[in-house]
Amino acid sequence: MIRLFRTLCLLPALIPLLASAVEDLVYTLPTENDALYRGDNEGYFMYCDRTFEGEKSKPWEAGSFGMVRNPFRTTAGQLFFSRLHEGIDVKPMRRDAAGEPLDPVHPIAPGRVEHVNESPGASNYGRYVVVSHVVPEGIIYTLYAHLAKVSCRPGDEVQRTSELGILGHSGTGLNRERAHCHVEIALMVNSAYDRMTGDYKHGLFHGFNLIGFNTADILLQSKGNKPVSIAQYLESLPEHYRVRVPCVGTMDILRRHPFLYKGSFATRPASLEMSFTQEGIPRAVYPSDIPVTEPVVVACKPVATLQQNVTMNRLKGSSKDAALTATGRAFINRFLWIEGKYPPGAKAVPPKDAAVGLKAAARRPRSVKTTKRRP
Repeated sequence: MIRLFRTLCLLPALIPLLASAVEDLVYTLPTENDALYRGDNEGYFMYCDRTFEGEKSKPWEAGSFGMVRNPFRTTAGQLFFSRLHEGIDVKPMRRDAAGEPLDPVHPIAPGRVEHVNESPGASNYGRYVVVSHVVPEGIIYTLYAHLAKVSCRPGDEVQRTSELGILGHSGTGLNRERAHCHVEIALMVNSAYDRMTGDYKHGLFHGFNLIGFNTADILLQSKGNKPVSIAQYLESLPEHYRVRVPCVGTMDILRRHPFLYKGSFATRPASLEMSFTQEGIPRAVYPSDIPVTEPVVVACKPVATLQQNVTMNRLKGSSKDAALTATGRAFINRFLWIEGKYPPGAKAVPPKDAAVGLKAAARRPRSVKTTKRRP
């Protein structure tokens, strides 16, 4: 714990240095489809086929961000959605004679290609690309999925005009008619994800290790060449629940994104409280004077149904007695995992193939150079 705050106490000094060297980014559309800017949501978001209460529909809302899929009604007749869509699905504008899309996909901001999956069956995302972007708050990631083909390689430095690939329908549950580009802006949960899980195929760029927030919000805020502050955006999101967690070491996401911490780095709390949106976006971390040995829910916004129905089964019960489910505990532990420290007995899972381990190490996220840190 002392080591944690030796590190954290340096972070306030690092933030101005980082901010002075890096500016907020302007984000642009990933394809030639500009219907979002014209307020034409139906022309921008790819629909999903839905049958609900005996009626078939093709709602564009299912291609937008948030709890927009798997509708259900409570006994009182209120409508809710139980499944999260973590990105946005952008419709194609052009197709060839066979109906295959032709739209090139571009990064929404300058960055570097970190991961390319060219095997359609290896992920629900199909062929996908992950690009990193340096911002004052650290490094964020954008993901472009369901591509028909990929035109880039890991390590490529890319601009807004660079081509990442062609929009397509690779991946699970898609067909040519519903071809689209799934786009996410995300924070990385833990830079030890591959060692934690033993997943070295996609390593740190597995979808479970990237927490997406509303790409459409960022694109709209940036309309007219306006830079967007990721810190201000996340702070503006509403809290749905808060989890008090043990302070066992340097939480990886705080080391990489110190702006999330809302306490004083000069003092050492007994525990930390992580604030999440309904979708599981980490919006802030606060100090707490109450020690805990394991994660516990301490606050939860009321809803007119059970919490498991609207939090991807991460919470259960009502707002008055909300608790983490097994899924929720695993979710929180991905943030807290430190080999040999937490959870108790945590051990890295080695790669089955030594060559795979070397490739995974090569894909470690780059760090923003600011100043030397004390050991």
